[in-house]
Amino acid sequence: MATEPIAPAQPNDRGATLINLARGAKVLALLFFFLPWVTVSCAGQELASMSGYELATGSVSVTNPMTGQRETPPGAGERDLPVIAAAALIALALVASFLLARGFGALVAAGGAAAAAALVAYTVFHRIPGKLHQGPTPAGDAADAGINQQQIAEMIRIEQAIGFWLVLAALIAAVAFNLMARSRTP
Repeated sequence: MATEPIAPAQPNDRGATLINLARGAKVLALLFFFLPWVTVSCAGQELASMSGYELATGSVSVTNPMTGQRETPPGAGERDLPVIAAAALIALALVASFLLARGFGALVAAGGAAAAAALVAYTVFHRIPGKLHQGPTPAGDAADAGINQQQIAEMIRIEQAIGFWLVLAALIAAVAFNLMARSRTP
């Protein structure tokens, strides 16, 4: 009985593995849009917790410190375009990793993930604090209480929540995996 020779083991395709890891990181980043990104508090009392999804859809609500009820603040319903653009870039980068040739697809996917990370960071570190510190306040009530706008702005605390940091970490990992896959592409 003749036996066939055993073929030597083929080396693992590390480039494909890295691209799949990058794809997984992008999917995780999109899922992390549903976790809290930012918590807003005033004088130690939490007023709002916003997820990436809530920012993108404009469905942010706050807790009224007087009644404890969840309310929609004036001017709410405005969608955050940089967050929407970030989600779209992540999705496009994911699609590009499937449709484009491996090396070029990895480069495009890395660029999309990096741009999405920049947009998310811009929103959380710049846009939200800017909006909250310049937003409408009941000027009559504040003036009657002897508090000026600057004092109110100083009492407002904006903290990044776990969802934001996880999105950022997933996008950075996606960029790193894509760039490593690109360097391993023949």
